[in-house]
Amino acid sequence: RAMEQQKTETRSITAEQRKRVEEVCFRSLALIGRNCEYLEQHFDRTGADASTRQAVADIDTAAIQLDRTLSEAITLLEFLHEDTKPQLYPIDLCELLQQVAAQSDMIRAQLGVDIRLDYGGCTACCVMADRRDAELLCLHLLSNALRASREGGSVCIALRRTESDWQLTVTDDGCGLPGEDVQAALENRRSFLGGAQLGLLLCRECCRRMDWSLQLEPAPEKGTRAVVSIPLYTGERRAPEVELHAGADLASEQHQYQLRNMLVRELRTMPERGDTEDEF
Repeated sequence: RAMEQQKTETRSITAEQRKRVEEVCFRSLALIGRNCEYLEQHFDRTGADASTRQAVADIDTAAIQLDRTLSEAITLLEFLHEDTKPQLYPIDLCELLQQVAAQSDMIRAQLGVDIRLDYGGCTACCVMADRRDAELLCLHLLSNALRASREGGSVCIALRRTESDWQLTVTDDGCGLPGEDVQAALENRRSFLGGAQLGLLLCRECCRRMDWSLQLEPAPEKGTRAVVSIPLYTGERRAPEVELHAGADLASEQHQYQLRNMLVRELRTMPERGDTEDEF
């Protein structure tokens, strides 16, 4: 019993320390952001050469990328630290994907990449999920596909039902998996250079927590396809609160607003075409 108590206390301290680290890091990042904004406004009044403006812009970009990496690391630590899986509720995956695809105009304007949603005739897809984990998974898979893509490319988000499960696929026509070919490996490295390589771990953790599975494979023609296998919902594990169609318009608008904010933040970390950056 004493050992169990000590184990619990150690975990409590670890969680507290993690929270403290999060507060210190994000407070510092906020300070960097405010100072960059101040300098930009100051330059507008007093003037500054191009190299000085670019230096401030680079600091701001680095702070945004660091903010994203810290968020990923903290979320991953949270997932790995938990002993129990989240409570799963029925959600409509079609609705979630519609909210993701609704941001296609913003993506096309910034990156020049088209987003296509293919349900295969489905009108609804009820699955057991944690909404936060499902949103995080979809966002990271989309982000990865966008980083692999080039201007003029496309990403297809497809959903199909099989006899045993639902298959959610995110397919891009970009650089593809490294493979054994040296040229392909170099192209992949250029597309995903410089990051902390936490995105794929986070995606796999999201799937593990929801009893889903994730597999990466070469796309049929060019690029990469991420395949998420989702158990069919039987209705046997119905929870007290059901998020299916979620009380509808207001909840749906709130979810879409949250997703758009998440995607805006993600797009701010995207490199200009011709540069390189990392998702996984």
